[in-house]
Amino acid sequence: MDECQCDTDDEVIYCHNGRRTTLELPDIRLRGFIVIGLTNNAIEKLPDEKSILELFPDLMNEFKAIDVEGNAQFDCESLKAYKKIKVNYSKSLFQRAFILAQHYSRHSDCKGTELMITRDQRLLDIENSTDMLKMKYDDIDKEKIIKDVKDFFVNIAKKIEELHTK
Repeated sequence: MDECQCDTDDEVIYCHNGRRTTLELPDIRLRGFIVIGLTNNAIEKLPDEKSILELFPDLMNEFKAIDVEGNAQFDCESLKAYKKIKVNYSKSLFQRAFILAQHYSRHSDCKGTELMITRDQRLLDIENSTDMLKMKYDDIDKEKIIKDVKDFFVNIAKKIEELHTK
């Protein structure tokens, strides 16, 4: 890809040169890349979702995205046509702080929303995270944790006692 860095270890394509006005699509399909970073450029619009998925099929999987944060002239209305690819978008740190305060709003108005994804996708992300936390909690050996905490405090008490006897 033109003037981009393809990191095969992290599976990320970095295109942060500041002059980019569009995502130039490659001539051949590139598999294995899960994020395309286009931050802090002058991008106004991305190519259509179908064209991107044909050349970057792994962007469709869960937790994969295109990051267009910091593209001040970006036409966020164009993202309404994106159904499979998540696109991260934010214009400023102030807007990002606003997003955190209003993290799960009902509507995306493109005036500060960081994640331009549908409400259903956000709810699915929350459900997946909650399910994962429940599984982790169920898998925890609670007796071992109690024993480890007890042993920790017993060891601290022993060390304090040793210091007093010296």
